[in-house]
Amino acid sequence: MQHLIRGAALGAVVALLAMPAAAQTITLRAATIAPKTSIYNTAIAIPFAAYVDKLTDGKVKIDVQEGGVLAPIFKIFEAVEDGRADMAIGPASFLGGKDPTNLMIGSFPTGLGVDSIIPWMYNGGGEKLLQEHRRATMKMHTMVMGAGPSEVFAHSHKPIRTVEDLKGLKFRTLGNWAAIMKDGFGAAPVVVPGSELYSMLEKKAIDATEYSMPSENKALGFQEVAKYVIMPGIHAGSWTFEAAMMGDKWDKIPKDLQDKIHLAAKLVTFESLNSIIMQDFAALDTLLGGKNEVIILDETFKRKAKEAARKWAADAAAKAKAEGNPWPERVSKSIFDFQDRWAKYSPYLVVDHQSDFTKK
Repeated sequence: MQHLIRGAALGAVVALLAMPAAAQTITLRAATIAPKTSIYNTAIAIPFAAYVDKLTDGKVKIDVQEGGVLAPIFKIFEAVEDGRADMAIGPASFLGGKDPTNLMIGSFPTGLGVDSIIPWMYNGGGEKLLQEHRRATMKMHTMVMGAGPSEVFAHSHKPIRTVEDLKGLKFRTLGNWAAIMKDGFGAAPVVVPGSELYSMLEKKAIDATEYSMPSENKALGFQEVAKYVIMPGIHAGSWTFEAAMMGDKWDKIPKDLQDKIHLAAKLVTFESLNSIIMQDFAALDTLLGGKNEVIILDETFKRKAKEAARKWAADAAAKAKAEGNPWPERVSKSIFDFQDRWAKYSPYLVVDHQSDFTKK
């Protein structure tokens, strides 16, 4: 009997030692670009963390840190590279213009609209290009994670109805739109942080500003200090965020968990676009019912802006190619070919759209 007991005990020990160790929880610290109460976190980063937790049964945790905690907001990708953060959640444009690709792939002035941005990303090769670019140039793995609708073109002290109205205008903006406005239309772009915009607009240190969607702009109160609200935001007709981390760290995550993280990102991309639009509708109820004068940019303005934007892209791509960087040409061609094809075949689609707001 004793030898049977000893044998059973020995077998139990051997079986226990042969069992794989319980999988450790993977925690990823995510650097973001805004306060936790911002729509960029409440509609994108925080839901992403919740979906990842749910889909992976708690095996992966995304620790969302608000903008400025792990790194300055324009340095979130750099923070991933140097280890201060495990993941960057934000727009490609925050990488700056050293590589023009980053000023094209997540959003481009007069580029893809709310209806076409997600089809291009997931079915037209956009996300694949983004991932190839990050691996090749930054050794990162990334995924599209979050999308949003058109921004407000401007809150302005002066009316803007034609491109000629941009000449000499002290217009706060960023990135390639600043260059397009300056070189194409003689505007005087001013680059300042979003935290300073209300004060500068109130003091008329700037004539006009773009910042974000109606819901975000309304919360900041720009409509209180500038008479004109100008739409649509053709400088940012639609946009996407990405969730990026170093490739070697991503590659160590088990494949089944990688797939679930990707699924969480895709769910958030679809849901964030829809939820932000509905929040914008609520904000527009207030903006349209207030004392502001709303100006809708006409087709001539849009056409001239599109011509100037595509010229900027062609010039930037040619310069980059001459310097050995093929990515701006590849990305801009993909975007513009898809946009032109979408425009060509879109008349068959029934779209609930009107060219101006209904006057009460």
